[in-house]
Amino acid sequence: MGHNLAVVSATNDLVKFLGIPVSQQNSDIRALRHFQDLTCDTFGGDVVNNIMRLVVSKDVWEVPYLMHMVLALSSGHQRRLLDVHGQQKQLRALEFAEAGHWHRGLQLYQADLARKVQPLQETSKSGFDAMVAAMLITIVFTFALEDGSAHNDRPASDNEFITRILNPMASTGGFKAIQLIYDAPSNGSPWAQIFHAADDDVGSFTSDEPGVEGLPPAFVRLCELDDSSTSCDNPYHKILRHLTPLLEMKVEPENMNKIFAFGGRMHKIFRPLVIQKDVRALLLLSWWLSLLRQVDEWWVKAWARTSCRSVVAHLSSLQDPKVQALLVYPATFGTADFSWIWREEN
Repeated sequence: MGHNLAVVSATNDLVKFLGIPVSQQNSDIRALRHFQDLTCDTFGGDVVNNIMRLVVSKDVWEVPYLMHMVLALSSGHQRRLLDVHGQQKQLRALEFAEAGHWHRGLQLYQADLARKVQPLQETSKSGFDAMVAAMLITIVFTFALEDGSAHNDRPASDNEFITRILNPMASTGGFKAIQLIYDAPSNGSPWAQIFHAADDDVGSFTSDEPGVEGLPPAFVRLCELDDSSTSCDNPYHKILRHLTPLLEMKVEPENMNKIFAFGGRMHKIFRPLVIQKDVRALLLLSWWLSLLRQVDEWWVKAWARTSCRSVVAHLSSLQDPKVQALLVYPATFGTADFSWIWREEN
């Protein structure tokens, strides 16, 4: 009886809150439950997962765009779980719900962002927790979008793989926009620890220290770096400074925020180089893609695998002896031993 009353109450709330058609009410209630019970366990480590669950429970009934995004991502997650054994009618219904909620959620989210960047808006500091949750959901959605084209696990065409890589990568920098609005996360926000955890107290993951100390010699040789190299005169120097600490840490869900932060920080540097199909930039990028593939979450693994395969296929076709040995790690999606890159000589 208690469960039935709760469902009736939630259904009435959805009617008032989103104005959804009666025929969609039960599926949306199931989607909310699925999100809290299952989807919230896939964002990347217990800390992030639990914060997402907490924020959504607190804010989803107050923020329409967050409700729509939650329903969209939950529908997408269900659809992918049913993709092998689900009935076509179920899959079509979930796909329709996913598309509809994303469309409305993104509209409302963009409108709220626009309001908050207006000068002298007293409300610009409100809603931080919901906005970060929505940004994280948007990143997941952007990567998950690619799994349809990546499903058959084939390398993309020569130009297609560039766009496929750069677009989702750009989304990982979305948190910078939120920080511009809010300056810095409030210590009272549960998200504060996630922002702080993207680096450590000594800036290991954002270091621009000149020279080559601590960098893998194999990459130092490839990128023609030396003790006088800086991030200002050599773009590979900055990329390698930020990539190296990721290669030294354990790849696990709890470190996903550090791995994704690299994409946001480096997108501006990578973009012109990748568009030009710069060999060294693509090789460094393939190592980051290998890290993402090892994370192995439903919404990123297909994209990471196909993107990595495409980069490796392109670089292999060039038959450049300087990069062949360094292709082994991304070619195996991060399973090959790479300890040799730290040796002073091959």
